[in-house]
Amino acid sequence: MRFKGLGKFLLFMVGLLFFLINLWVDMEEHPDDNDNTDVNTVTQVECEEWSLPDSVNLRITNGRSWIEYLNNNGFCSQYSVSYEDVDGATWTRENIAVTDWTDHNNYWGQVYRVLYEDSKDHLQSVQDSLLMIKDQRNLDRDEFARMVVAFVQDIPYEYVIGESCTGQETAPCNGNVQYGIYSPLEFLSAMHGDCDTRTVLLYTLLKNFGYEPLIINSTEYGHSMLALDVTSSGDDFEYKGKRYAYWETTNVGWLAGMLPPDMNNKDYWSVSLDYEF
Repeated sequence: MRFKGLGKFLLFMVGLLFFLINLWVDMEEHPDDNDNTDVNTVTQVECEEWSLPDSVNLRITNGRSWIEYLNNNGFCSQYSVSYEDVDGATWTRENIAVTDWTDHNNYWGQVYRVLYEDSKDHLQSVQDSLLMIKDQRNLDRDEFARMVVAFVQDIPYEYVIGESCTGQETAPCNGNVQYGIYSPLEFLSAMHGDCDTRTVLLYTLLKNFGYEPLIINSTEYGHSMLALDVTSSGDDFEYKGKRYAYWETTNVGWLAGMLPPDMNNKDYWSVSLDYEF
């Protein structure tokens, strides 16, 4: 009886060892079938940034990677813009005529509206790339907004000014740019820009996606921010019967409702362009 029981035990151990060896071989040969990694955690190595000018098709294609910091989600996208569209956007910006403006917000609202109208029908490639991620990740309305804003926050900052750069700026600077702003298409081509360059692109994208965005400016702070109709437990304000969250766009990690501490006087912020204009 003792030897019979021992034999059964040894037979069981050999069978278990054989099973484990086969399982290990199968995992080595088919690693993707056994990968339980969350699809939202994309490493930067898998998602490198690149830019490919195409002189034949007259387009520039960009590969982008960025992170949405609330849930530490990584994203990859690929989009293209045509040289012709970028040149046309530059011409439009340089020939904006601001007329009969009454105050700071009205002046900049006219500039922003022209840039929005000129670009809103030329962003299909980047919009498709973002919507593809939305569908793949099954993002809800607020999650999608965070992903889109993070896409822009990740782009390096650059001063864009109407006069010459002095060389004393604390970030890269591009001077003698009419109105001191890039149009959305110029921004997506250059991949660097300042505060209202970012807010105009986000306004255009989010409005095209069915949100009701606002561009808010402050003369006291010399700054432009996005305001959006999304859920927020932070700083917000009421506008036309809706709650709007302040949203800083010039650096990564800022979430809806996080008003910068050095720009937190709400009396200094007002709407320059709304969703109805």
